[in-house]
Amino acid sequence: MSSDRTTLPAVRVGTAFKARLTRYAESQERDVSWVIRKAIEEYLTRHEEASHVKDHDRHL
Repeated sequence: MSSDRTTLPAVRVGTAFKARLTRYAESQERDVSWVIRKAIEEYLTRHEEASHVKDHDRHL
């Protein structure tokens, strides 16, 4: 069975930011990696949708 997952390079964050991520992940009963993936997914989706709207408006 092959997986569609891959590993990205490590990302360095400040100590305070790491603590915030850890606290939030614990409050959601999730791993920090899940929180990061979810945040990135939501960010990209929001910006891809905004880009699509701009492209659509340009053709009107």
